[in-house]
Amino acid sequence: MSFLAELFLAWRYFKPKRNAVSVITVISLIGVSVGVCVLMVVLAIMTGFTNEIKTKLINTHPHIQIQPYSVSYIKNPEPMIENINVMGAKAIARTQDYVLIQAGDNVTPQYVIGINPEQEGDSNFISKSVVSGKYSLNNGEAMVSYVVANQLRLSPGSKIILHSPAKLKSMVNIDKDGKIRQNRNDKVYLPSEFTVAGIFNVGEYSFDSKVILTNIDDADALFGYPLGSATMIAVETKDPFNISEIYKTIKSAFPDYHVVTWMEMNKQFLDVLAVEKNMMFFVLVFIVLVAASSITNTLITVVVQKTREIGLLMSLGARGSTIMKIFVMQGFFVGSIGTAVGLVLGSAVICWRNELLHVMSDVFHIEIFPRQFYYLSQLPATVVPGDVLFISLCSIVLCTLGALIPAYSAARLDPAKALRYE
Repeated sequence: MSFLAELFLAWRYFKPKRNAVSVITVISLIGVSVGVCVLMVVLAIMTGFTNEIKTKLINTHPHIQIQPYSVSYIKNPEPMIENINVMGAKAIARTQDYVLIQAGDNVTPQYVIGINPEQEGDSNFISKSVVSGKYSLNNGEAMVSYVVANQLRLSPGSKIILHSPAKLKSMVNIDKDGKIRQNRNDKVYLPSEFTVAGIFNVGEYSFDSKVILTNIDDADALFGYPLGSATMIAVETKDPFNISEIYKTIKSAFPDYHVVTWMEMNKQFLDVLAVEKNMMFFVLVFIVLVAASSITNTLITVVVQKTREIGLLMSLGARGSTIMKIFVMQGFFVGSIGTAVGLVLGSAVICWRNELLHVMSDVFHIEIFPRQFYYLSQLPATVVPGDVLFISLCSIVLCTLGALIPAYSAARLDPAKALRYE
């Protein structure tokens, strides 16, 4: 029997003459479509969320960070900066460390990053995230996040005091016996006073909740470092997702320094996101697997209904392999059509995801995607062609494999007994 004849019979059994499409086949198609739709939507949202998080990490972290191993600061970072700029990257000196911020009677630990506004330029991510006040880091001025501003009730023009732990440590001595004694010397520790110039909201909570920005000269004075020094050099590259070459060049040029990429700094967090996406796929693929099992039940019913016709085909010379191909093709039809419908539905849901989110929030009276937790104005989604292709192949293969058992059962029918079937 030719392939076209097998294909014709498979389509004929898939769409019986008396009914447009059998109810049980429709249920199988719906199961496959829903499974593919959910898989596509979830993977697109997970990919979009991961990309959004990576973008925020890139904006708030140096693409490559250079720090000294043995000392606390780099005394003269300018030669290193010039060397890195020649390599095709942009190097920026920064001084950063932990402090205690005091506003009135309220005290909380924070992380100060002292930057050079001239080196940062107008592209500084903080300058694009100001929600109140202005972007200004002149001497004696500081920028705080909206999280810190809410905690300490700060606004542009407010006065804050920063206490340096390094200077606080100089006020006490710990002897060999472990006893703590007051350091009696002529030096008097005075905290540094700053004026809040502006309030920013980057949208990355781990950054917003702990960072204060000042001028690098103020940071050096605050931590007791020589003027013009820096604790690290931040490197910005043209393509932060492809920095292996420039990373190797910088690492070989500065072997006595600790060189690390933004991906290495956030490796644990990025690995968690990748594992979550993979687990989501493996969990949701069971929806398609359930649909494939319903295809098995459907075709078993068809085999029982078509027993006499199968016996007639076999008596006319059709081989068992031919009968098997006919029913495997039916599983392929269900998988292909269900996958196509699922991809269309998934694309529609992704396209109107934010509108659907608002409708669901209004219907159930809950905020499904709370901004105070995710700090995103809308639900992100990124459709990756490779993911769509992989979902489609998995769906079609599972549905086709689901047809093997009834197909094998049909191929093993005895023609004589099948013809006597009523």
